[in-house]
Amino acid sequence: MSGIGELRERLNAFYQSEFADMTVKELLTGTSNISLPTLVQARAMLVLQSFIDLREIAMRIRVSRGAGKTVEVQVITRPDYDSWTEGSALSAGDPALEKRTVTLAPFGKVTKISDLLANTSAINFVEQIGQVHGACIRQGILDKIVDGMAGAASPNSVSVGTKGDATEANFTLSDVASAISANLTSGFTPNFIVTAPDKLWTAFTTDYDVKQFYGSLNDMMISGNIPKILGLDWLMDPYFELAINGGSFWNGSDGEKYAIVGTKGMSAIWAALREEPVVEVYRVGTELSNYIVTHMDGGASQGPDESICIIQHAA
Repeated sequence: MSGIGELRERLNAFYQSEFADMTVKELLTGTSNISLPTLVQARAMLVLQSFIDLREIAMRIRVSRGAGKTVEVQVITRPDYDSWTEGSALSAGDPALEKRTVTLAPFGKVTKISDLLANTSAINFVEQIGQVHGACIRQGILDKIVDGMAGAASPNSVSVGTKGDATEANFTLSDVASAISANLTSGFTPNFIVTAPDKLWTAFTTDYDVKQFYGSLNDMMISGNIPKILGLDWLMDPYFELAINGGSFWNGSDGEKYAIVGTKGMSAIWAALREEPVVEVYRVGTELSNYIVTHMDGGASQGPDESICIIQHAA
């Protein structure tokens, strides 16, 4: 995937060109119409790289063209070490293999280029449509990866709140430490947690009186950068609540999930035909209308169940 500097350079070159002064309609009807989807793609990719992209925590599988709609991935469960006496015959202890099936599906966003959009300046169109479509791609990636990890059959878990109280619960750093311990006991070293912004903030401020935490909290409030705490990268996204809860908001239901603690490159699997989203402009002749679509073909699944710990409401 192109770097942020390269993407910005590509956009800046367009903004300083003669095409930047044209309207979208002029670009679509001229010989330079190929530049529009290319620039929207660049802006969408910039959105992906400027905010949370959960592919960074996943085992990424490159899918060959023509491979079909499903991809089978072998997952190795971490074994215990062996010991033997010098000079004795060695016996192999093969690790347990589990198969994960990732289903590839197209997702993205389609926008009709209405008369209003067609008469918009090319710069504004690229900026606005690129940001919106990029955010939709990012949302789709997050939704699929979170669903994959949350769908683990027998993950570790830490319960918060009270069973049957129908009250949304919060978790503390102590609960996160328990999740880390559960994964370590299973033989996996966690290094990330993904949750919603309000849950992250509550966890941080609930334990603000921990003296060692003062500096990290102060850094976050001043710089906006989330510190690495308890050895974990803290990843937050406003859409996480809907992604992990089947499209619904938290309501205190028994077993509803609030956060996932896992290991990068192991707890989640992401498979896709391409690393970058594709942007295309197409015309529907019967409507005399143009559309712009940004899309990807991808899917996700969970890695070893024991590498995942879910912080959830008591059930």
